[in-house]
Amino acid sequence: MVRQRTIFGGVATWFLVCLAGWFVWIGRAESLRSSHPSGGILPLFESQEEFVSPRVQQLPSVYLWAWERPEDLRFLAGKRIGVAFLAKTLFLRSPATITASDTASGVEVRPRMQPLHVLAGTPLTAVVRIETSQGAVAATSQDSSRGPEVLSENQVSRATEEIAEAARLPGVSAVQIDFDATRSEQALYRALLTETRKRIPANTRLSITALASWCIGDRWLDQLPPGTIDEAVPMLFRMGPGGAEIVNFARSGKEFPVAACKNSLGISTDEAFSRAILSGELPFNRDSRTPKRIYLFAPQRWDPVGTAALLQEIGQ
Repeated sequence: MVRQRTIFGGVATWFLVCLAGWFVWIGRAESLRSSHPSGGILPLFESQEEFVSPRVQQLPSVYLWAWERPEDLRFLAGKRIGVAFLAKTLFLRSPATITASDTASGVEVRPRMQPLHVLAGTPLTAVVRIETSQGAVAATSQDSSRGPEVLSENQVSRATEEIAEAARLPGVSAVQIDFDATRSEQALYRALLTETRKRIPANTRLSITALASWCIGDRWLDQLPPGTIDEAVPMLFRMGPGGAEIVNFARSGKEFPVAACKNSLGISTDEAFSRAILSGELPFNRDSRTPKRIYLFAPQRWDPVGTAALLQEIGQ
């Protein structure tokens, strides 16, 4: 009888310990959900290993952009390839449309709605897309000289907090802002970047996508306070009417004069200009001694076979 009670007590103790552990796990998961009120679909990791920030390791030389579509990138296992995934989109409303009773502070948030599968340990960059009503008008009319867009302090604060929140997502070591700011919006963008740098962890990289013109003639990025951004990725695809100037500059083999633009390139898998850069046919940055980090965009889902062929081409 004593033996039976001992066995029963041991089983009961084991059961209670397991039950307590289960509640702790559930509480941790709920805490993770509540810490990301935007409600976006977080990266779905194949294992629950502890993450080591890629910032303390050597950063990958190639990143794949994973935009708003279902993506399964677990086939990248064993490759030093990073993933820059769209985490959310912020819509900054014109101050003229905001009323005193507006509780949204003029910032509308659309979280990522499509699943993203990656393996634990994959270097991750959370991308935050920013759109404004003025930017949409300027893109349609090809007029970037419209009157200045001035946001309220509440809007800037809310937008930077949303960006900082993306930087705190599991496994994320960098945040990238994707904002095609018009010339009249550059002062706004400077303020946004400066405030964002203050709010994200010191060991988190701050990257931005850059219109190619920002890296050649419109050198406003040089006016940012030192250390604000870690890189500006020149977008060398979907360039629009100014693309011919960029192509001619690329053919010259010169280095981008803007310091932030010298370390990376953004290219697409479906444009001849990008393929010429990728194959080495175009002597882009021929005089540069700085290795380039390549961000790759694809208009369709990434697949193992096509991606492997592309990476082999980059390696060659």
